[in-house]
Amino acid sequence: MADPTEKERLDVVEPKVVVLEKTVAVLVAELDRVSNRLRVLEMRLSGAGSGDNEDFDALDEDVADIVEALRRAWDAEQEVLADSVRVQVRKEVAEFDGLKTRREASKAKIAAGRLTRADHMRLVHDVDQLDWQIGAQGGSARDAAARLAADERAAEEAWRQDAIIAGEKAREEIWAAARARIDRALAEDTRLPVWFRIGLGEITNPDPAPWLLAATGLVAYRLEYGVTDPVRPLGPIPSAESGSAAWVRRTEVYGDVSEQLKGLRP
Repeated sequence: MADPTEKERLDVVEPKVVVLEKTVAVLVAELDRVSNRLRVLEMRLSGAGSGDNEDFDALDEDVADIVEALRRAWDAEQEVLADSVRVQVRKEVAEFDGLKTRREASKAKIAAGRLTRADHMRLVHDVDQLDWQIGAQGGSARDAAARLAADERAAEEAWRQDAIIAGEKAREEIWAAARARIDRALAEDTRLPVWFRIGLGEITNPDPAPWLLAATGLVAYRLEYGVTDPVRPLGPIPSAESGSAAWVRRTEVYGDVSEQLKGLRP
């Protein structure tokens, strides 16, 4: 049997080439479509949306009243000790009072007489030691007692009580408002702020719940405490040194949100 001619071979190959060319064209078009879709998704995940710039810190009418209630609660709690601090201050005062009670009891036994020489010397030594401890701790104990007295006076003021109760309700409302802002921004594909992207990074997948929880806490924190730093997500580090309920709570919330943000990092 004679070998096929060149023309016969081309007649067989050319249809296959045409089919391959069409297949490649379809694959190239599909690859372009997927690539474009991936770029859009990457932009959304990174916060670089295609819409307007998002301002999560804006005190619009939807949060203005809530933030005002939080500001009043902040002012009210400046002179009120945090519960944990109050426990420690009370303990310090009680320990100091205990020293004085022990000293007076030892003095009473000495004054009553009818003691052996050894017991008398022991009690005199105890009194001397207690006198030294009382003298060393007297200043801080008086300060602690003054803090407790000021705390009690502040806690009894009606305007503070009302503001603190309203603040507790406002914290729930600011959390809901923060979540609503995030949901809207994601739905509208707005461009998220730099501080937001720095703090949260890309949306976690397949489970976005930790990302959304941290994002809501971050936005709520900034709204409640008036943080407007354009780069640092949580702004300056707060201090609980004063012991006030306002600063202790802020410091605790700062720590909680910070840990959530760290947990999102690989």
